[in-house]
Amino acid sequence: MGNFAGTLRLAFFILRRERVISVIWILLLLAVVAGLAGPMGGIIEPEARMVLGITMQNPAMVAMMGPVYGIENYTLGAMYTNMMLLFSAMAVAVMNILLVVRHTRADEELGRYEVLRSLPVGRMANLNATMIFAVDVNFTISALIGLGLYIFGDYSMTLSGSMLFGAAMGVTGIVFAAITALFAQLMPTSRATTGYAFLTMGIFYIVRAAGDINAEVLSLISPLGLVMRAQVYVENYVWPIFVLLAFAAIITLVAYKLNSLRDIDQGFIPQRPGRPEAKKSLLSPFGLARRLLMGSIITWIIVMFALGASYGSILGDIDDFVATNELYQMLIGYSDDFPLTVMFAGMINALMAILALVPLVIVILRAKGEEKEGRTEAVLAAAVKRNVYLAGFVGMAFAASVIMQLANTIGLYLAAITVLPDPSELPLYMLLQANLVYLPALWAIMGLTTFLLGALPKTTGAIWAYFGFAFLMVFIGRLPDVLPAWVGYLSPFHYIPELPVDDMSWPAMIVLTIIAICLTAAGFFFYNRRDVKPN
Repeated sequence: MGNFAGTLRLAFFILRRERVISVIWILLLLAVVAGLAGPMGGIIEPEARMVLGITMQNPAMVAMMGPVYGIENYTLGAMYTNMMLLFSAMAVAVMNILLVVRHTRADEELGRYEVLRSLPVGRMANLNATMIFAVDVNFTISALIGLGLYIFGDYSMTLSGSMLFGAAMGVTGIVFAAITALFAQLMPTSRATTGYAFLTMGIFYIVRAAGDINAEVLSLISPLGLVMRAQVYVENYVWPIFVLLAFAAIITLVAYKLNSLRDIDQGFIPQRPGRPEAKKSLLSPFGLARRLLMGSIITWIIVMFALGASYGSILGDIDDFVATNELYQMLIGYSDDFPLTVMFAGMINALMAILALVPLVIVILRAKGEEKEGRTEAVLAAAVKRNVYLAGFVGMAFAASVIMQLANTIGLYLAAITVLPDPSELPLYMLLQANLVYLPALWAIMGLTTFLLGALPKTTGAIWAYFGFAFLMVFIGRLPDVLPAWVGYLSPFHYIPELPVDDMSWPAMIVLTIIAICLTAAGFFFYNRRDVKPN
């Protein structure tokens, strides 16, 4: 029996397991990336595009979104690539990291890989099937995004350029699938594999940002910088795509080689041994949750601070950026009664609040992960109440929600006061109010997550679909005549006032908080009564 025996059957098995998650990812990407092309083309006039292009050449904007190409004739296609390609490619990278971890290192931890190896399948079949499926998914994304942009875009978004845009997204996904496959061989756990894959993406982003500002060679080293050199809708270079495919192929071959050498459940980098005796702080459910979650929470707090600072660094140029741009005026709810910096900061607060949901939901769902891996049974077999055990995870998430909002606010404020001509127009107390007002909306979705975990544990993945909807509504919901008005009411963020532009709505805050409390309490109620089973 060869090392790759059974690859095709395993690939179809992975397809069956991924038929919901991957389809949701593909549809969300298609809706956001291709769906925004039409509204942008109808709102932003050519004169506004030119002003936008000049503004985007600001070093802070270049560091955030990549270099500006085609400024001499800044078409909708050139502008759309500048604004959307980098972050769209990173979204596909996130999808691929999670996909590869699920079917490699995570399956090993759950004992599934050992079961597969007991069947007539080759040693390399599982990794090979995972990579084949990842390539197929990325090819599908490339084709659908390309066709969608061509259909919804204007004359400047040609078929060749649109397909190159899709190819740039797909090849970025393949590169990070290969990188994750490599870390799956090096790291001893799925958590470490995921962490190092995301850390690599962050490093590549920082290297690209530095290269785009003043060192081109650094951008060529980073896959995220190299993919921007395709100059989609401007020059339509295809060589970066082939370079990235070659890079992914090399990394994949190294991962295959390491996979053929290592033992099951082992990584080439050994796990650090723990203490001979547990600390007293670990001898409680809250201590256990804190030990499991604190590292990732601290990392996300730093990320939220850095993201806030990155947006704060561009507030000094925001007047030129927004003043002649009808799209951004609609997004921020333009009014002559307030400075542009204040209104733009309000939109940033909404964006950062919904991004904070990602780690908060992950923290709550960690309880399900512990249950699936069979560790919850061992804890509950001792004198530990179920609600106390679950409260460790949920309590950490609710506490982290406040800290992350504060971190984002402080990062935004500290960066803003260094670039604003008049820092007094954006006082700290006002930013704190405008940011913390989103807490009830965060709590409502966290409460829904807790409810699904307790009452319908097999459906917890649906929370990510709802997150995608809420994220989409933060942007599209602000544009007129794009979606029916009633759709916006399905998101809790719709009810949050953007202070100080809007008036405070205490009834909405109170109702959302009560909903969050009721959903959370219902989650605890059902969790205390259902069976706890490893998957």
